[in-house]
Amino acid sequence: MKQKLTNNLSSNLSLRILSIFLASCLWVFVINTDDPITTRTFTNMEVTIIHTEVLDSLNQTYQITEGEKITFSIKGKKTIVDKLKKSDFTVTADLSELSSVNAVPIKIQAKKYADEIEIIYGNEKTLKLEIEDLQQAQVPVVAETTGEPKSGYTVGKKTTNPNLVNIKGPVSIVKRIKQVKVLVAVDGISKDMVTKVRPVCYDSDGIEVDQSRISMDVNTIKVKIAVWKSKKLPLSIETTGEPADGYTVGTIDYEPKYIYVTGEARDLSDLSEINLPAIDIDGKKSTVEESINLDSITLPEGISLAQQEKEIMVKVNIDKLSEKDLTISDKDIQILNNSHQYKVEFVDSAIQIHMTGLTSSLKQATLDNLKPRIDIGELEPGEHNVSVILEEISNVKISGDRTIKIIVEEENSQTEED
Repeated sequence: MKQKLTNNLSSNLSLRILSIFLASCLWVFVINTDDPITTRTFTNMEVTIIHTEVLDSLNQTYQITEGEKITFSIKGKKTIVDKLKKSDFTVTADLSELSSVNAVPIKIQAKKYADEIEIIYGNEKTLKLEIEDLQQAQVPVVAETTGEPKSGYTVGKKTTNPNLVNIKGPVSIVKRIKQVKVLVAVDGISKDMVTKVRPVCYDSDGIEVDQSRISMDVNTIKVKIAVWKSKKLPLSIETTGEPADGYTVGTIDYEPKYIYVTGEARDLSDLSEINLPAIDIDGKKSTVEESINLDSITLPEGISLAQQEKEIMVKVNIDKLSEKDLTISDKDIQILNNSHQYKVEFVDSAIQIHMTGLTSSLKQATLDNLKPRIDIGELEPGEHNVSVILEEISNVKISGDRTIKIIVEEENSQTEED
């Protein structure tokens, strides 16, 4: 009887253990069926860098070269995974853990359900940096304008406050910055203006420098633009001396062709041009180039330059001479001022002239352009040697005897003698 009872108890215990095991399996099955394990991926998560004071103390700065944004996954129960958003995670790189190869481990932490999910790192596990020393520099500020003031006015003096700015940033960037500019639009203005402008950094080639990694001690620059009453005047330039034999002065080119001056209206009205210092070409056989500083020009009292550009670039072309002979017959000569209706007879049938000058200019030295003529307005009847008048041709020198012999008679003198 006792043995039978023992067997029954043993059998019941085994059944109970089996029941518990089966119940557990069923529970796990049900749970995994209703709330399965799932995976979710987050992309473009930005890495936050902490403890930047580590580099600050060394007067250094950094630039991220790799790992600025990462991708990672989480694994856990679907009911939990579905609840989580990007904002439920922190992704950091601690600069106090910076390695000798300028890499920092990336750490991902869940703000909630940390014990119920698994974080699976992607390929980006470290943040790679470029470390540079910081540099400070003082850079001059230059004001520039766009557009044109109202007609009759010009931009005068431009002043900035401050005229120097302090910049700080990576050595590689700071050493490129040679100038800080402020750009002011002056379209249509007719009086002084004051404005505030954001400064922009430029390198020696005038290319804008990225300012995202530098700091300035000011955010805006105060700019004052003076507006002056002005007059646009052409420039006049001459040469002194003579080129070498067989050479002549060709074209004279210079830029700008005009300058602006400012002053009282009554003083401006007396000015029609500005004379530049003469360029010495004595004995020259080739082109002469010079730069004339406008500050060297003596302007009338009360008149001053109204422009910032102070250099006039002058180019005097010295060209080798060509030669040309031309016969001008009496039939080509026009008679001027024959108010008495005299009869004019040419004793000489032609004159010969010799011309030297630029080849291109000599092509213009035709009878049509020279317009040969004589003036008999003050002549009495009789025999005269008169000079043939010729039009000047630019860059052409005419030589030779231009005198021609003529006989001037009254129209009816022959009839009366008969």
